[in-house]
Amino acid sequence: MRRIDGPRVPTLCLRAQRRMRPGFTMIEMLIAISLVSLILVIGVVSGTASSERRKFQYAVDRLETTLRMARADSANKARRIRLSFDEETRLPKISWEPQPLAEPGIFEPYADCPWRSRVPKDFIEITNCRLIGPDGKPVDAAPSSLSDDSDSEEMQTITFGPDGTSDSVLIEMESTGLENKLRAAIKLDGENNIIKSKIIYDPSENEDDEEDPFAEDEDENSE
Repeated sequence: MRRIDGPRVPTLCLRAQRRMRPGFTMIEMLIAISLVSLILVIGVVSGTASSERRKFQYAVDRLETTLRMARADSANKARRIRLSFDEETRLPKISWEPQPLAEPGIFEPYADCPWRSRVPKDFIEITNCRLIGPDGKPVDAAPSSLSDDSDSEEMQTITFGPDGTSDSVLIEMESTGLENKLRAAIKLDGENNIIKSKIIYDPSENEDDEEDPFAEDEDENSE
């Protein structure tokens, strides 16, 4: 018998109370720590992926804005404006036709471009820019109205006219400077001034560059 601040309590009862006290074993604690660590790792990975997608989406949005600003500025200044793509950086370069009457077809760097800050500078590189018809058909079946020359079949220039129209193109791009490879496409219908963009988070989708990334979406809308 033991005395604990009062009447005596049998020793066997004390031992039974000790065994009934709640607690964690070493194995339970290890399992709990492992689960918490796993949740933290998943959260960090998920947060990193989401952050990269936001950066890439922002770059794609800036390119789309660049296209809209080029069209508007060309109409306001009554001058043709052209976007080409640098061979090294794969980013847009801006030029314009300053004297369409005296020197037609002569394009110079657009040094005083007021919307130059809209041009994307990182997290994106253009992999393909090819001419298409306004309805998405190949250019040989439905040629664009303003195209006078191009650098290559894969990286063609985009010319915006004073009347508000432009070349119709399909621009394809990939992420750069990010851990995960992301892809996107922008379709510009130059005659009807319609721009569509699509983020392709899984690079395995639309691996064939000749395939229109918007074809499936347009088929669903037509049904």
